[in-house]
Amino acid sequence: MASPISCLSILIIPLLVTSLFYHVSNADRALLGKVCKKSMDYDFCMSTLLSDPEGLTDVLYRLGLVSTSVSLKIISHVNGEIGNTLIGNTDPTYRTRILNCQTDIDEIYDKMELARNAAGTQSYAEEATILTSAQQKLTECNNQFESSPISKYTSKIVKVIDISFVIISMITSS
Repeated sequence: MASPISCLSILIIPLLVTSLFYHVSNADRALLGKVCKKSMDYDFCMSTLLSDPEGLTDVLYRLGLVSTSVSLKIISHVNGEIGNTLIGNTDPTYRTRILNCQTDIDEIYDKMELARNAAGTQSYAEEATILTSAQQKLTECNNQFESSPISKYTSKIVKVIDISFVIISMITSS
């Protein structure tokens, strides 16, 4: 039988986590709203930025760091999902194209690490150049297919890159 303390912690800890995750000040919410309204997918943007506790900020510079950091998690997950499309598929052309895309996604991951470093040093022109290069790699991947079977995955990467571009635009135009 579980102790009363362990039962209590099972009830309280999720409440604390939930309240921390959903507590967003008006200033934080206003900034997130401004950024996400300019992004290509408002709901994706909000959920992405709020998926990291550091996304609860009313400082645009810090939000830019969050967007590049979260992108690394998303890219890792997407790359795994792309790899799963190989399971059971024996078409050598398809397999080669998917493996080429995985290589491209690995390079995009490396580029997003560089973009995060550029954002950290507030080198926004450098960050924008790196993001553009990552977008080009993603286009190369998708262009290998007449109708990309992995576009539902790669579109997430497009969206996180877009969020970073929105933030750079907002920072450099102010």
